[in-house]
Amino acid sequence: MKRLNRKFNFLGRHVQQAIRNSSLHLAFTLPVLIQISVAVGLVGYLSFRNGQQAVQVLASQLRREVSARIQGELESYFGDPHELNRLNATAFSNGDLDIERATQGEHLLFQQMKIHPAIALTYCGSSTSGEFFGIFRSPETGQLELSYSNADSSFFRRHYSLDVRGYRQHLLSEAEQTYDARLRPWFKAAVDAEGPVWTDVYIAFTTRLPNITASLPVYDRHARRLLGVCAADVVLPEEFRTFLKQLKIGRAGQAFVVDRQGNLISSSTDEPLVNMAGRNPQFLQATQSKNPQVQESATYLLERFGKFDNIQQNQQLTFSLDRQRQFLEVLPFNDGFGLDWLIVVVVPESEFMGQIRLNTRITILLCALALAIALIVGILLARRLINPIWKLNATVREVAAGHWQHRVKLDRNDELGELAKSVNTMAEQIQQSFDRLEEQRRAFSRFFPPEYLCFLNKQSVTEVRLGDHISKEMTVMFSDIRGFTSMAEKMKAEGTFDFINTYLQRISPTVRTHNGFVVKYMGDGMMAVFPYSVENAIDSAIAQFQEVHDYNRQLRTSHAPFTIEIGIGLHTGHVMAGMVGEPNRIQPDAVSDTVNLAARLEGLSKVYGAALIISEGVRDRLKNPHRYDLRFLDHVIVKGLTSSIAIYEVLDAEPKEKRLNKRLTRANFEAGVKAYSNLDLETAKQLFGDVITQHPEDKTARLYQQRIQELLSEGIPKDWNGIWTLSQKR
Repeated sequence: MKRLNRKFNFLGRHVQQAIRNSSLHLAFTLPVLIQISVAVGLVGYLSFRNGQQAVQVLASQLRREVSARIQGELESYFGDPHELNRLNATAFSNGDLDIERATQGEHLLFQQMKIHPAIALTYCGSSTSGEFFGIFRSPETGQLELSYSNADSSFFRRHYSLDVRGYRQHLLSEAEQTYDARLRPWFKAAVDAEGPVWTDVYIAFTTRLPNITASLPVYDRHARRLLGVCAADVVLPEEFRTFLKQLKIGRAGQAFVVDRQGNLISSSTDEPLVNMAGRNPQFLQATQSKNPQVQESATYLLERFGKFDNIQQNQQLTFSLDRQRQFLEVLPFNDGFGLDWLIVVVVPESEFMGQIRLNTRITILLCALALAIALIVGILLARRLINPIWKLNATVREVAAGHWQHRVKLDRNDELGELAKSVNTMAEQIQQSFDRLEEQRRAFSRFFPPEYLCFLNKQSVTEVRLGDHISKEMTVMFSDIRGFTSMAEKMKAEGTFDFINTYLQRISPTVRTHNGFVVKYMGDGMMAVFPYSVENAIDSAIAQFQEVHDYNRQLRTSHAPFTIEIGIGLHTGHVMAGMVGEPNRIQPDAVSDTVNLAARLEGLSKVYGAALIISEGVRDRLKNPHRYDLRFLDHVIVKGLTSSIAIYEVLDAEPKEKRLNKRLTRANFEAGVKAYSNLDLETAKQLFGDVITQHPEDKTARLYQQRIQELLSEGIPKDWNGIWTLSQKR
């Protein structure tokens, strides 16, 4: 027995010595098979744990995607009626649609109905005596028919059949009651809104289907007199409901649309949306739906927010239904013309967790088996292998986190020791390379600003190519120092560069802080774009004038021989911004008519003596026009354009004294502009003279006086409409 024990001890010592002296490659050759099994089990288990956390993200993405698709479908479907109304309003005001006598125009409406099968009725009503003229789709036959009422029909609506070209043929029927368009809800809604508007959803008395009407007031182009209203009826379509049903929201997910009163507009369920019992059909309330998910979702939203009107932004929520967690997203839908609905998507958590739970049970069994095997092998290798690997892993993590100075402290001569030395060398080289790259990045960012990368949707400057561009509506700014040429003549070349750089360093940050970016510098001038709102551009311009004011105060303190004045022009529209040049040298730029007009407006700031000039496009896009103190300047046709544009000056950018003087003379100035536009030149001359008397520095008033003097002496040109054409760029 003793001899046998000695043999086992001898063998054990040789095995231990072999393990200690063997390379890691040999040590892991056989055990790696077992380790892989363990790794697979652990990865599966950790995947489940991470999967539970990822369910929230996946469900959020699914709900957001479905909501976005529904929103896009609604915007597409309900955009056509307003386009038709604008076309018909133009035809109405031009006389192509004879609303009052019903003698012509039905073929125009006929073609529109052919192109847009979702439109149930397109028509116009006159404000004169309530005449009506339109084309509707017969609910019984689907044929297009002409319907009108006027004095000739004693204001009873007559229905005519139409031929294949859309011209009337035979009288089909006549209504039993008179019809006055002015008394209809769609007419009143458009007149009250003074613009495009939707009516509330209602049940059509002819089809007994839910309808909604888009209407638009029509005004005389000169006197702003109301001519009538054009409208289009839309049937809430079964096709949209089919679209909701076909959305991939899992096996048990639902989507539905409700208005602010809680009425179901559409849903992915099969239940009727209108209760036809009784003489007055009623919309189905979402809280009374027979579908549990729709009913409980609507009830939960009411309990949480009090009423549907309180939901003003996208919300992602969770609630329980029959002890099962439900993921819910509600998204307000507002098309800007009166539609104010809510899109709701609800998905059970079980849609995502079923397969994860099954994988969990399998993973636990595999992990238990792998763990039992790993314990046997791990006891022999853990002390030798795990601790060094942990040290290596910790060091790699520190280096990956950016702590380049971290090093592995491991005194071994095997493969792990060599690996530790390699990791330390790698960390040192990475630190040196990163320092060089960071220095290059900081240097390059001065030539290619990071915000331009974001604007072009590029991750790195290496992705930028010649011709990369983006086209969208933006506000373009041109800024320039007035009289810089004469100022530069008084300075040395080095002084000129120092002055320009000092000036640009002061005003450029005002662009970035207001969500814009500089496209390029042009000597003493600058071109910038603001892709998000016109308010950003105006606020940035006002901030630039404040910086110039502060800079002039420093110049006066240092007894400089001059101070500076700048002029800024703003215009908004579609702009193509991107990379121009040649393959070996590219630079950012922006091109479009919008850019050219913005440059012209900057030049006009000198002509009109205004600090900041904006176009009517900028003014029309202001969310709150009263936020800024604006003064109308003129209607002009700038060089290179054929149509006129209204321009305004922003008094907030003027120095305090000049701003106060322009406010005090505003009444006489505006009256003078009005008289000038009405060709009452003598009155206009007197009014502008009063302005100049009170405020001699008002260059715009003097410009009008000069024009009036030319017109009085040379005569008013034939067919002149008061719009001045500028023959020079600046």
